[in-house]
Amino acid sequence: MRLSEMYGEQDTRTFEERRAEVVAIVRSAADFEGTDAGLRSIFLAMSQAETELEFDQAFNSLVTSLSENTALYLQSAY
Repeated sequence: MRLSEMYGEQDTRTFEERRAEVVAIVRSAADFEGTDAGLRSIFLAMSQAETELEFDQAFNSLVTSLSENTALYLQSAY
């Protein structure tokens, strides 16, 4: 998913504002100090992205990695 797809065409916020909002949502949903600590570098790359392309690449890597971590956790829990 791309950042531009997360927001409607009429959204007037800047890239930095949209990035900050998504970063805040991801930060609240993941545990980068605990379970998801190994993904901190990807999260930081997403947080510090200077272009929408950089953000999109880091975001997609993070989503994929979080999904894989969740699947591994669930397999080990059962």
